[in-house]
Amino acid sequence: MADSLILPVVRGVIGKAADALVQRVTRIWGIDGDRRKLELRLLAVQSLLTDAEVKSETNPAVKAWMKDLKTAAYRADDVLDHFQYQALRCKVQSWSRKLLSHFTRDNPLLFRHKVNRELKNVLDDIDDLVEEMKKFGLVEHEEAPQAIYRQTHSALDDSEQIHGRDDDKAVVVKLLLDQQDQQNVQVLPIIGMGGLGKTTLAKMCVSENFEPTVLVRSIIELATKNKCNLPDNIELLWGRLQEVVSRKRFLLILDDVWNEDQHKWDDDLKPLLCSSISGSGSMIIVTSRSHRVASIMGTLSPHKPACLSEDDSWELFSRKAFSKGVKNHEEFIVIGRRIVNKGKGLPLALRTMGGLMSSKQEVQEWEAIADCNICDTCKGKDEVVSILKLSYKHLSSEMKQCFAFCAVFPKDYVMKKDMLIQLWMANRYIHEEGIMNLEQKAEFIFNELVWRSFLQDVILRGARCYPCYRYAPCQELNGCRMHDLMHDLAKDVANDCATVEEIIQRKVSLNDICHLRTSKPHELDEIIPLVRGTINLRTLLTPHSEDKHLAKARLMSSRALCCTITKSSIAHRQLMYASHLRYLDLSGSKFVSLPNSVCMLYNLLSLRLINCPHLQYLPDGMSSMRKLSHIYLLGCHSLKRMPRKLSLLHNLCTLTTFVVDTEDGRGIEELKDLRQLGNRLELYNLRKVNSGSKANLHEKQDLNELILRWGLFECEPEVPTVDEANNQEHVLESLVPPDKLKYLEVRGYGGSTISHWMRKPQMFQCL
Repeated sequence: MADSLILPVVRGVIGKAADALVQRVTRIWGIDGDRRKLELRLLAVQSLLTDAEVKSETNPAVKAWMKDLKTAAYRADDVLDHFQYQALRCKVQSWSRKLLSHFTRDNPLLFRHKVNRELKNVLDDIDDLVEEMKKFGLVEHEEAPQAIYRQTHSALDDSEQIHGRDDDKAVVVKLLLDQQDQQNVQVLPIIGMGGLGKTTLAKMCVSENFEPTVLVRSIIELATKNKCNLPDNIELLWGRLQEVVSRKRFLLILDDVWNEDQHKWDDDLKPLLCSSISGSGSMIIVTSRSHRVASIMGTLSPHKPACLSEDDSWELFSRKAFSKGVKNHEEFIVIGRRIVNKGKGLPLALRTMGGLMSSKQEVQEWEAIADCNICDTCKGKDEVVSILKLSYKHLSSEMKQCFAFCAVFPKDYVMKKDMLIQLWMANRYIHEEGIMNLEQKAEFIFNELVWRSFLQDVILRGARCYPCYRYAPCQELNGCRMHDLMHDLAKDVANDCATVEEIIQRKVSLNDICHLRTSKPHELDEIIPLVRGTINLRTLLTPHSEDKHLAKARLMSSRALCCTITKSSIAHRQLMYASHLRYLDLSGSKFVSLPNSVCMLYNLLSLRLINCPHLQYLPDGMSSMRKLSHIYLLGCHSLKRMPRKLSLLHNLCTLTTFVVDTEDGRGIEELKDLRQLGNRLELYNLRKVNSGSKANLHEKQDLNELILRWGLFECEPEVPTVDEANNQEHVLESLVPPDKLKYLEVRGYGGSTISHWMRKPQMFQCL
């Protein structure tokens, strides 16, 4: 099934082959015929891929062919990307100069010969695959269009109504209240299979991580609402926890615990039960699928939630299925009852099936799902996964690819919505359709995956996203997690995502891996000798990397890179070989200046530099990065000025920080034409502004949060003179924001009056 994810890849290569800039270069170089042949071959293949996907499930030869086609498509994408990159470079530096002089610092004739040869080689491979394809008897079958314009809903709304758990809730509450006089902490296990609703019943999701130091540290931070800076020493942490809790009554919920090691519980975590730490009536609720976990940790008899009744199952399913325009006519209800029976009373399966049916408008479509066979021999987890896989098959090819990509993250990982969408776009999983632009289409796909329960909505607070950013408000940001069973499904359908452990143990072939994430610094060093030999690595997320490890990597084909760097020279060397990059996250890096080589990333869409405490300068050449849509600078407290002429970046939608200066090209007027700016904008050093009207803030209707600072970050400005105070009043008066702001902050303002726009009630109706 993993090879069914090829359709978005092929579609992306076709789109790039038809790109006007690519055509311009291939015509000048006399190889436009090969480019056109490649485009036509892939167009012919594209219409057969839906049928190939079906046949690949039973025919190993078709499955192997699709795997080879995917590899060839990635190679073709790299070759075409070379043309597109060089065309963008020449466009920035002016087509009027000689084309070849801009293509490479190497011998231009050798470079031209090399790229021509690569194009011919990949075309030969695809010709061979087209010939091989003919023996499979594939037929043209267009992918069913998705109803992408209907209204979507938040899963948060969905989670507010819980069906069929009133009795379980009453039992758990009674058990909790009955322990009020107990001196020692009591442990109540809630056990059952995945998807049954244990976490929903417990009303909190914490983590599968059962490392004692991590867990105790988390409890301390939750109790104190501050970061715990103690080293990873369990004795020190226990001492601090005892100070913090100090015989107070508490309720701790440990969700989805898998620890079956009696010694780990006895040695490291059983002290939680001591009366010297807790107050009387304290409780720990543990949710788990393991009866052994219950026997090790429990002091009370475990509670076992039952599957939902037939009526509750129907209520949960129908609320999803009939919410988007599907009429609850009698014939749909009769068929729907048959579909509900497949869910076996499991909430996750019922929600997923309901989300699927909400996109089916015809009786015949409902009949097809009702008649679909789910393996009768499947039990427990396999049975639920079979149901989830049925819903997965009915996703569009783009949704399948976006969902499968999430397997690169570990279980229970909180994925920030904007980050996830930008990673999807960096890998070209999403293509424009109708009146939707790429970001709107990506947002629709995210919301649809949430609605269908493939992703679960969570709320992220500003302080949690940017812990070092002192003044971050408690804004609400959309993020998501995946249910463990959904993560299992994503791993099952995606053979191009892997952990370092899987690679080292040779559980997967590195040649098949396109997306890799590391969790610990040393992991990158362990796989660098392997990574340097692969051409397919599209995404490398290594947020805990060290310079000595990253310096050895060659990321020639990477579209997305996340790493932490200390020395600017290391970043410079890496970026010299990364012309394909669309997403670059250097958050947490320690360098003082961003290297000039970043300005050569003409394809870059998203640049993240969050919490880079020493960063002072960004290169002036960034104005040539015309595709840039997002620049994140939150927590960069040492930033002294902005690059020149940011006004040329007309695609910019996110610019979190702007430091005003009086030099030409660095003033507040650079914001004037950036009409798409949205989300959060922080303006610093406003004491150097004479008129804020040049920023045209009122035209930026997508702005949600605005921070106005007359000083620089932590430094408050000096007490202004009378003339300076009058000027600040004038500037504030001219900084008229859009009237839909949700957050406004003014700091270091030396005027004696507030502006007239701040006195208008309609200005703050959304705050």
